[in-house]
Amino acid sequence: MISKSYYDLPPQTYHDQFWWKKDDIEFWKKIFSNQQSTILELAAGTGRISIPLIRENLDYTGLEISEEYCNFANTDLKELTNKTHIVQGDMRNFNLNKKFDIIFIGFNSLLHLLNEKDLIKTLNCIQSHMNKKSKLYIDIFVPHTLFLSRPKSKMKICEFFDSIEKQESIIYESLKYDDENEIMNVNWLYKTKEKEYNQFTFDMKMYYPDTMNRILIDQNFKILNLWGNYNQNSFNEESHLQIYECSLNNDT
Repeated sequence: MISKSYYDLPPQTYHDQFWWKKDDIEFWKKIFSNQQSTILELAAGTGRISIPLIRENLDYTGLEISEEYCNFANTDLKELTNKTHIVQGDMRNFNLNKKFDIIFIGFNSLLHLLNEKDLIKTLNCIQSHMNKKSKLYIDIFVPHTLFLSRPKSKMKICEFFDSIEKQESIIYESLKYDDENEIMNVNWLYKTKEKEYNQFTFDMKMYYPDTMNRILIDQNFKILNLWGNYNQNSFNEESHLQIYECSLNNDT
């Protein structure tokens, strides 16, 4: 199960609202510094990461479940390379008939897999697209207690210029945590000075480090590194991110 209500948001608004998310771009450029590597991004969205990577002349392919988001991203990418780079597909069940040197899932996209069964399906698909030397990278946040227990009142989280509304907009967020299933229900309210113009909810699965470690190892991955930030510092109890660098466990 994937939280499909996320795609109720128009791709232009989605693209606009993440104007601020740039802190991971240099990290990915560093990871992909070998220009001979073939790269696959899962859950590529509207091309926030793909555009700067393709500008580096990297051999990039993206997979995105939303056809509308694919079309939006490829419109921009065609202006750079005169071809499409992102294909429509579900990361739980895809076959591109190709092996990749690097596969990655950026900026919490893995958290839209709402149960371990779907995560395992995704990892199995990833393995079928890896060779013996391939690397897998996963970037997700750490579900700290303070975040999960945040008051249910709406909190201002983002200001951006909405190209559709042609106005400055503010997103207010409220959260509701399902402790039994470890799923966070997120509600975003969009407002301009004059009106509330959009509201929708989506779910995110909270994957704790011990859970991720167990699942990756059980699915025959070797965890080469676990970083706690984009500077590649080792993960510790104060880390806000869990960034995995994995290979296939070729010893089993």
